[in-house]
Amino acid sequence: MDATFLEQILIIFVLSIGALALCYRLKMPGIVAFFLTGVIAGPHGLGLITNRADVEILAELGIIFLLFTIGMELSLKSLLEMKKGMLIGGVLQIGLTIGVVAVIASAFGLAPPEAIFFGMLLAHTSTTVMLTVFQHRGEVDTPPVRLALGISVLQDLSTVPMILLVPILAGMGSAGVVPSLINFGIGLALLGVVTASALWIVPRLLYRVASLRSRELFMITIITLCLGTAWLTFRAGLSLALGAFLAGLIISESEYSNAALSTVIPFRDIFTSFFFVSMGMLLNISFFAAHAPLIIAIILGVIIIKAIIGAVAVLPAGVSLQNIVLTGLAIGQVGEFAFILSRTGIEYGLLSPSLEQIFLAASVGTMTVAPFVIGSAPGVTAIVRRLPLPKWLKERDTSLEETPVNGPEKGHIVIVGFGPMGRHVADAARSMGIPYVAIELNPKTVREERKKGEPIFFGDAIHEGVLAHAGVEGARVVVITIPNAATARQVTAIARKMNPECAIITRTRYMEDSLSFYALGADEVICEEFETAAEVLARVLTKYPVPKAEIDRLVATMRTERYAMLREASEQVPSLRDVELHLENARIAIVRVEDGAPIAGKTLAETGLRKKYDVTVLAIRRGAETLAAPDGGTVVEAGDLCILIDAGMGNGEVSSLFRRRSAR
Repeated sequence: MDATFLEQILIIFVLSIGALALCYRLKMPGIVAFFLTGVIAGPHGLGLITNRADVEILAELGIIFLLFTIGMELSLKSLLEMKKGMLIGGVLQIGLTIGVVAVIASAFGLAPPEAIFFGMLLAHTSTTVMLTVFQHRGEVDTPPVRLALGISVLQDLSTVPMILLVPILAGMGSAGVVPSLINFGIGLALLGVVTASALWIVPRLLYRVASLRSRELFMITIITLCLGTAWLTFRAGLSLALGAFLAGLIISESEYSNAALSTVIPFRDIFTSFFFVSMGMLLNISFFAAHAPLIIAIILGVIIIKAIIGAVAVLPAGVSLQNIVLTGLAIGQVGEFAFILSRTGIEYGLLSPSLEQIFLAASVGTMTVAPFVIGSAPGVTAIVRRLPLPKWLKERDTSLEETPVNGPEKGHIVIVGFGPMGRHVADAARSMGIPYVAIELNPKTVREERKKGEPIFFGDAIHEGVLAHAGVEGARVVVITIPNAATARQVTAIARKMNPECAIITRTRYMEDSLSFYALGADEVICEEFETAAEVLARVLTKYPVPKAEIDRLVATMRTERYAMLREASEQVPSLRDVELHLENARIAIVRVEDGAPIAGKTLAETGLRKKYDVTVLAIRRGAETLAAPDGGTVVEAGDLCILIDAGMGNGEVSSLFRRRSAR
């Protein structure tokens, strides 16, 4: 074995470890880390990788395994089962993006085939980036996120016909169009072969292999099917990636797809990382520096254009304005499948070297800022609401004309969010004869539940008008079950302002968020993280000779002490019920001081928070201790949880004071 090859692989792995750790701390997608590794190790960086051809071989395997697993996960059956909103939204988003980008690119001098191909590249969105961001925010199961992910899935599927269309685009206006059409016909014929194989041949083959109960034989058979199909399509004049995808589709329709997927995933993760590293090696830092203003403008333009198109594409789905904005922003970055498609475009001459550099820089840029773009959804929604929107869109956003069924006026429960938790509360209230009203943002849920006679209506509870429509001023209890912590905090503050006497019970995923809800006026905060831990402990103890009464007592004591500690801490914080939250521009923020943050180790007076930024520190939570109303001599330490009130419009510099300063 060539020691140089092993040395280069080791360099990539070592650099990837550091880059992944950095991106994790900065809450950036892992894909960006592999690009960064390629930039550093490549010929335009430190030049640590001298033989790029070796990496290219591993990268090609990465493409094969990536598309193979996508084919297994995105079967023909799953496409047929996609909801109407996702299908219509996905088709509109892809078509509009290709059309708009092609027109703009043509205006800048690109030939029609190149302009159309560039539109095809930008039509993709990264499913991986979206999943990473929304999993961290705990919002994967919310309606707008499911819609955005569904559209992204359709974009992934569209890569296959786009790969087939690339030779046709390359042959437009020349004699090469006839061979391209022949290749396209071969591709369609291969789809027919795939269908026949998926129905009759492969299931029987895998049954025979699985019946021998040899894990090694099964693994080798799956990999052979993957590489063999990719090789056959390549020999037929098509791409390896297309063949791998078709192989995945073949296996996806069999009952062995799950076992096959788990077999291939480790190979996919390793080799796919080499693919993104190889793409990073192509990025010329000198080119980026020389054209930085243009590339930054393109990054901003791509995000804005894709966000607008994404928002327009989901209008037929009947979602609220808040969900429209969030879906649009989530779609506003470029996906990993665009890089796979770009390889085909380079092969057929549709992507010039300079255009390739612009595409790489813009794509990596949109992926890098994606978490921050998605996080800006509430602010962008507030700005959009102030625009002169059509009446039908404003009515959809509030839907106040819908009157709740038998809605009570006083002493009832207001349930914000009608997911599983909200339904349980409604069932319990109904069984005890307690009146209630539910507010829900999913129009399908509202329609179905109203048919059943549920007192539910469509609306966004961050609007006072929606809460007033639910009668929150006369409610005895407000139960907030929505998973989005930022939105839940807004609803808590507004509900407390509208009804100082009601009991507010809310949920949160993480223990560290509990104090912020108490500070905003919640009476009870149910923490999923702690409740899960308590339930796991109870189940563990049942496996030992511990009396059930003793287990119940222990768990009850844990709950009492934990929640009592949080309530006690919240009482030491100046009550936000007495803060003038209704004053325009006032904002409450809960931030943690990271290790190495500029503010760590300084007194409040030295930080200049109040003098420079008009920000007041109401309290500091340090371990089990709460420092209420700290003075200017209080030293801020790493790990502190600070409760702030910002009387101004907010300043981006403030949040950077609490974050670890990255090394340059």
